[in-house]
Amino acid sequence: MSVSTRLALPQEFRAGFEGALQGASTLITPVLLYIGLLGPLAGGPGLWSTLLSVTLVSVLRLVMGGSSSILTAPRTASTATYVALVLHMGLAASASPGAGGAVLNASQLRLGLAAGSLMYLLASLLVTVSGLVGLGRVFKMIPTPVTNGISNGSALLLFTLALGRVVSGGWAAGGIALAMLAGSYAWTRFQQRMPRLRAIPSILFSIGIGLLGTWLFADTFVVAHTGITWGILETGLQWTSVMLWGNLASDQLGALLMLGIPGAMTLALVMVLETFTAASAMEIRFGVRTDPNRELIALGGANVVSALLGGSPSSGSPVYSIASWTAGGRGKSAALFCYAMGGMAVLLLSPWFVALPAGLAAGMLILQAVLTGSSTFVQNCLDVVRSGRWRNPDSQDLGFWITLIISLVGFFGNLIWACFAGVGLSCLAVLRRVSANLAARWVYLDSYRSRRIRTVAEADAFTHLAQHVGILRLTGHLFFGNSGRITQLADELHEDCVCVVVDLSQVHDADPSGMDAVGWLLRTLLKRRLRVVLTGLAKTRVEALRNLPMSLPGLEQRVDLDRGLELCEDWVLQNFTSLPFAQLARTIEENSLLNGLSEDEITAVLMVADIRRVVQGEALFRKDEASDGVWMLQVGQVSILAGMGPDATRLATFGPGQFVGEMGFIDGDSRSATATADTDVEAVLLDKQAIAALVRDHPHAALRITRNIANELSHRVRNTSEVLVQESDEPYSNWANSAMGTLAK
Repeated sequence: MSVSTRLALPQEFRAGFEGALQGASTLITPVLLYIGLLGPLAGGPGLWSTLLSVTLVSVLRLVMGGSSSILTAPRTASTATYVALVLHMGLAASASPGAGGAVLNASQLRLGLAAGSLMYLLASLLVTVSGLVGLGRVFKMIPTPVTNGISNGSALLLFTLALGRVVSGGWAAGGIALAMLAGSYAWTRFQQRMPRLRAIPSILFSIGIGLLGTWLFADTFVVAHTGITWGILETGLQWTSVMLWGNLASDQLGALLMLGIPGAMTLALVMVLETFTAASAMEIRFGVRTDPNRELIALGGANVVSALLGGSPSSGSPVYSIASWTAGGRGKSAALFCYAMGGMAVLLLSPWFVALPAGLAAGMLILQAVLTGSSTFVQNCLDVVRSGRWRNPDSQDLGFWITLIISLVGFFGNLIWACFAGVGLSCLAVLRRVSANLAARWVYLDSYRSRRIRTVAEADAFTHLAQHVGILRLTGHLFFGNSGRITQLADELHEDCVCVVVDLSQVHDADPSGMDAVGWLLRTLLKRRLRVVLTGLAKTRVEALRNLPMSLPGLEQRVDLDRGLELCEDWVLQNFTSLPFAQLARTIEENSLLNGLSEDEITAVLMVADIRRVVQGEALFRKDEASDGVWMLQVGQVSILAGMGPDATRLATFGPGQFVGEMGFIDGDSRSATATADTDVEAVLLDKQAIAALVRDHPHAALRITRNIANELSHRVRNTSEVLVQESDEPYSNWANSAMGTLAK
């Protein structure tokens, strides 16, 4: 064992210990859900399923390739969905009422667990197949309101179970539960002021308050069921799913399976949502990236084994994962130690789990409900109450109301209905706010170019360096419906890319989810040491987007996509080619208009031409003016603009060694655009009188100049996209070296 490994193991064990402590409430909640929804007879299978979920399923997921940064555990929403499915199937399998005050009698419980485990097996297989066919990124784009709504519905269910415990335990139970909640909140505040206290999780402090309150004020414990056999391992065999399947009659098996298929699909969706919620939390807080398809395969495969043995769903847990990572857990050792501690706790404390005092049980349920529910949603509810307005002008209202509807459907109906309602409402929301960003993708220099006129050698270099510059155009609305897609783009950028341009000119509005997604994408690109250029900020309607450069040092800005592309192209040419780049001046003999002329012919041209100097910002010629000749550039750069001013749309840019205004030489018409000096310019003007003199005295030179103009125009046309459209309507593509006469007129 290496020295670094020996030094890392204590930290890994500490991280696993922290994760196990912070997630202690997740060990008790499944048992309470089993007993609360199925009756006291379900305590045994609840303990057995919890033990399998915490240990076997979690370890198998790691073995099958799941990320060690995401720790799994029995989560509230998936467990509640599964238990509700067992209840539904158990009641459907037998019309006889429960016995002894139980929700399900012994026969119904066995039938429900047998049929429910089959549905759980089907759900796990669906998750596995989704990963195998590559649907991970699709599921990862499921809007946040669906996840929040399901979580809120589960939280309300936990509150209801807690209320039932308080009613059965009296005023003492209610006081203990409230004291545990207040203690957790107070301890968290103390930890913020005194970092040394962070070693003691708030959940342990709350349990201590609950135990103390039970000892002081509760006369008796409220025991759920006293006839249970405490040896989990001894009784586990009777709750193994493959042993229970023999209880299902063959004549009712088909009907039960058809009845449970919607529940199986819902359970699969909830498991995926919970896992990707944990993955997103790790990405946002710590920048930990995971392969969504691999996670689905590992998650589904591990839960297949759980379904065969009598376990309950296990999925990614943000509480476990964040606590372990914060404490320094970076490998499988931390996860394995966390699972080992959880398994030991279930084995050693199982009698106490089932016979939990009413006040302590209620407090644990409330604390788990607080962790399960969406804090952002609660804050939005409080804002609505304080403001007295049910509607705000921001687009985030849509996500808020969808979350509210799903939460209520999940509580008053069931989580199966909530999932279908959530997906349906979110689809309608996406259709209502049609956004091209759902299909956003990176394009490169083989699809886009700036409008800077390049030489043949430079254009050829771009064909070999196309993937060095990535271009992303975001349009329409940035909201919860496409924020997941935006965060995925960081993983899809070509590995050769060194410079990116993100254009925001066509973004109409953005909600907090969209803003967070764009900010996260830009931060990720900057962390990779890429050169990131933002364009179009002046044209976007979203004020918050204009503040991005101030909040993210390192971002560069350009007025539009065209100029952003030019910056990246110049940088790539300068750093990745051996071409003589960025020459500030070229002699007149090097001008492409004079290619092929002899020294005497060049001398003759210069004898009749005029030397002109134009200061930066001045026009060489303006639109609709009479054509005064051809300008051969020696120093500086000239842009052909559709209008005037720094924000005018650029049609093309020329530099030393090139020429502009040649169409006047061909057709004699007035100028169709304005040519403005980007820098101080020195040029040689070959006007109409000079051209006429060349035609008269040196016809061979005049013919050669005409051919050079034709060759240059041919080169520009070859680099023009097939369809030219207005910048405001469609993204322009490869426009740069284009447009024959209209650009240079």
